[in-house]
Amino acid sequence: MANPSPSCFIFLFALLTFLPHFNNAEDVTSVSDACKAAAASSPNVDYNYCVQCLQADPSSSSTGKLGLAKIMTNLASQSAQDTKEKVKKLLLDAAYAQYETEIHTCKSLYSRLVDYLAIAAKGIDTSRLADAHTYLSASLDAPGECDEAFSKKQAPSMLANENATAKQLVAIALALVKMSRV
Repeated sequence: MANPSPSCFIFLFALLTFLPHFNNAEDVTSVSDACKAAAASSPNVDYNYCVQCLQADPSSSSTGKLGLAKIMTNLASQSAQDTKEKVKKLLLDAAYAQYETEIHTCKSLYSRLVDYLAIAAKGIDTSRLADAHTYLSASLDAPGECDEAFSKKQAPSMLANENATAKQLVAIALALVKMSRV
C-alpha cells in the first residue's frame, strides 16, 4: 500500500482548520441562558414560562437562539390558531350574542396574528431577521387589542388567558430574535 502524499495531509489539515468557519449553524445555547437573557432584555418575558415552554420541545437542547426563536414562534402560531378556533365557536354560541362585535374583533385580530406569525417564522427560516422582528413586533398588539375590545364594553375578556399566553409567547420569540440579530 502506498503512503499518502504530503498534499493529502495539507488538504486534510486545511479542511479541518477552515471547515468550522464555513458552518453557518449557530452555536448551541442553553435554554436557561437564552431565557435569562430574554427576560433581562424585555419586561414582557417571564423567565420561568420561557424555560417551561422551550424545555417541552426536545430540539431546544441542541439549537441556538435563532432555533429557540423559531420554536417559540411556532408555539405562538399554534396558540393563535387554537384561539382563532375558540373564537369561531364563541360566535356560534347564542349565549355570547351580546358580545358579537367584540368577538368579531378578536377573530380578525387572531386571523392577522396567525398570518404575521407565519411571515415571522419564514423570516427566521430564511435568516431575514428584520422581517421576523417586524412581524413579531406587530404580533404583540393583537392580544391586547382583543382584551381592549371587551373592556370598551366594560366586560371581562372571554379570551384573557389566551391573550396572555399569546402575548408571552410572542414576547419571548421577539426577544430571542433581537438577541440573534446582534
